[in-house]
Amino acid sequence: MQRRSFIKLSSLAILPLLAGCHLGSRKEIEFAFDIELISDHKTGHLVRNGYHFPREVMPEKEWLVVGGGIAGMAAACTLKNENMALFELSKQLGGSSAALQWQENFFAQGAHYDLAYPEYYGKEVLAFLKNLGVIYHDKKAKHWSFSDKKYLISSNRESLCFTNKKYQNDVLPEGPLQQGFLKLLSRQEGKMPLPTRLINEDLHYLNEIDFLSYLRKYFNLTPDFVRAIDYHMRDDYGANAHQVSALAGIHYYMCRPYYRENVPLFSPPEGNFYFIKKMAAQIAPEKIHTQHLVAGIKKENGQLLTEVIDIKNKKLKIFPSKRIIYAGHKHALKHIYPEGYQHFKSNEYAPWLVINFILKENSLDTAFWQNEFIDEDARFLGFIDSYAQYQQNNAPRVLTAYYCFDPEHRTQLLEMDRYAKALVQSSIEAMNLRFEKDISPLIEKASIKLMGHAMPIPSPNYLLKPSPSSDNIAYAGVDCFRLPLFFEALDSGLQAVSQLKK
Repeated sequence: MQRRSFIKLSSLAILPLLAGCHLGSRKEIEFAFDIELISDHKTGHLVRNGYHFPREVMPEKEWLVVGGGIAGMAAACTLKNENMALFELSKQLGGSSAALQWQENFFAQGAHYDLAYPEYYGKEVLAFLKNLGVIYHDKKAKHWSFSDKKYLISSNRESLCFTNKKYQNDVLPEGPLQQGFLKLLSRQEGKMPLPTRLINEDLHYLNEIDFLSYLRKYFNLTPDFVRAIDYHMRDDYGANAHQVSALAGIHYYMCRPYYRENVPLFSPPEGNFYFIKKMAAQIAPEKIHTQHLVAGIKKENGQLLTEVIDIKNKKLKIFPSKRIIYAGHKHALKHIYPEGYQHFKSNEYAPWLVINFILKENSLDTAFWQNEFIDEDARFLGFIDSYAQYQQNNAPRVLTAYYCFDPEHRTQLLEMDRYAKALVQSSIEAMNLRFEKDISPLIEKASIKLMGHAMPIPSPNYLLKPSPSSDNIAYAGVDCFRLPLFFEALDSGLQAVSQLKK
C-alpha cells in the first residue's frame, strides 16, 4: 500500500524497543490508569484439575468443531443446520480476531483489516462472504468489495511510516532499488491468488527457498531496504525475510494490484471480529459454547469421544460424535490428540501481543489509521488509531499497539504480569513520538492481550501441503500449512467440512 504523508521529527530519537529478558530492566513508573492482562495460558491447569470435576455424558452430536476463531466459525456456519456443537476456550469468540468490549463498543485485539478481493480469488470463500452479505461484485472495478462502505479507510488517513527519525511516505525506501524490486515481483501479479492452494504448480519452487536469498540473486540490497522488507514480512507473517519462503514474500506484494491502483481497505473498529459477529448471527446460540476447554479426543468402539471441561460450571463433559473439525492451535494436539499432532509438530509460531489504550479524552491531532515504526529491533510494529476509522455511539478514541516477538521469547512473555508496566511505558513513549506530546494523562485504561501462538510462520516448505484428515477428523486454521491471512482461515474451515462430507 502506498504511504502518502510526510512529517519530519528530526529532534526525536527512535524508541529503544523491548527485548526478551530486558523487558523488566527499565525503571517502573506508576500510572493513573488500570492495566489489564488477558491470556488463556493459565487456564491450561484445568486440564489436570478438570478430571476431578463431576463427569457428564452428553447426547451424541453429528459434528463437533473445536475452536471459535475464523476457521472454526466458518466451519460451524456451514454446518449451522446440522446436529453440531462448537467449543471455544475463551470467554469470547474470535481467536486472533477477537475484540475488546468497552461499554457498548468493540475494539480489535488482533487481526484488524482486509482488502478488496480480485476476481481470481477462490470462489468458495467469495460465495461464503457474499452469502453473509459482507461483499459484492464490483463489475466496474473488477473486484469484490465490501458492502459496509463506512468501514473503508480513506487513503489520505491510511498510514504514516516512522523510520530513521522521520516519517516517510512508504515502508520501502523510494529509488531505483524499489523500482527494480517491484518490476521483478510484478511478473507474478495475477498469479498469487488466495487461498494459496490455488497457486499454479510452476510457481511451487518458490516455496522451497527463503525470500531474502531469492531477492539477493537479483539485487545488492541495502540494510535499510532489507529492514523495510523484514518489517512487511514480520507484520503479516511473524518473521523476517530470511525466515519466510519466497512464495510467501512475493505473495505479500503481488496478491493484489497494490502498486497500480488504490485497493479498498476495510477496517471496522472491532477489526476482523466484525466477521465473527456476522457468522455467529447465523448459528443458533445453543450450539456455541465458550469457556469450554477441549482436553482430549479418543476413539472408542467406532465413535469419537471428546472430553470437554466446562470452565464456568466446573464439569467434565463427554461428547460422543461422528465427525470432528479441529480448528484450535495445533501445538495443543500433543496433549489432546497425539496422533493428529504428528502432522503439525514442525510448525513454528510467532507470539503476538496487543495493547489497547482507551483514551478518556481526545485532544490529539488528526489521526492516521496505521502508524508504522521501523527500527533495527523490530518487535514493536506500530499502532492503529481508531479515530481514523468510522466513529459510532460516541465511542472513545483507542490506540492499539502491536508487538511481534520471536518464538524463543514465548516463555518470557508468559510472565508478562512482571513486565506489563515496562511494556506499557515503552508503548506510550513510542506514541508520544507520533503525537509530539505526552499522551499518558489522556489514558483511561490499558488492556494487554497475549497470544503465544498467534501466527504460524510460513517458512520454506511450509505452504502447499495438503491438510490431513483421517478417522473422521479434519483440521482447519492457518496453521494447516497456509498463510496467516483471513481469507486462508475461512477457506480452511470450508475445506475441512468438505473433506469430511466426502
